[in-house]
Amino acid sequence: MNSPLLVSTEAPALPERIVTDWRRFSSGLWRLPEGDIQAAYCADTFPKVKVFMHAGRLFSNCGGHFSGPIRAAMDCYPLIPADEYHGPEPRRYSYEGCEAAHQGEVFKLGPKVVFEASDPTVDEWRRLFRVLYADGGMFAHGVTYLEFLDQRLSPKSENERAAHFKELAECGSGTMPRTQAEMCQLLDGDEATSARPAIQQLDFTL
Repeated sequence: MNSPLLVSTEAPALPERIVTDWRRFSSGLWRLPEGDIQAAYCADTFPKVKVFMHAGRLFSNCGGHFSGPIRAAMDCYPLIPADEYHGPEPRRYSYEGCEAAHQGEVFKLGPKVVFEASDPTVDEWRRLFRVLYADGGMFAHGVTYLEFLDQRLSPKSENERAAHFKELAECGSGTMPRTQAEMCQLLDGDEATSARPAIQQLDFTL
């Protein structure tokens, strides 16, 4: 029996590009869990695929590219039950029309949809800058946080530029950590504070 979550080719056509939350593309670095779109990467296991869900449909992630630690665009394909597929036959340089196996069932892959990471908010960018500096290894080695902001980053989006300006201003006030070790202490303290209410609630229920 076909899953009710899978939509047949009679469903409305999918857009060619979908912008969705940037966390879904996380590779598991920068103090973020791995995102569901990244976890569904399956070009190395095809025709056995892993999947993620978007708007009630299952998709495979067959590859894409990152531009920096956050920006990403992935080439994804909807899974269509093989007996409901009426699209083109497989052709070179595309997964569309190819057979794929998932949880013991055979599917056909529909037309490519590019999933693109959204732009983090200003506050999210500010935290990302701090994490990139604290955990950036050689990329951030040997410079202060102010020098890191000024010399190692090239903000592109409107939110990223606004966050960069605010972080530079805060560094100018003398209240920000200067070294990677100091930044790690600040971030670890923030994470411990945010986790404390959940721990207290758990203790109360025991």
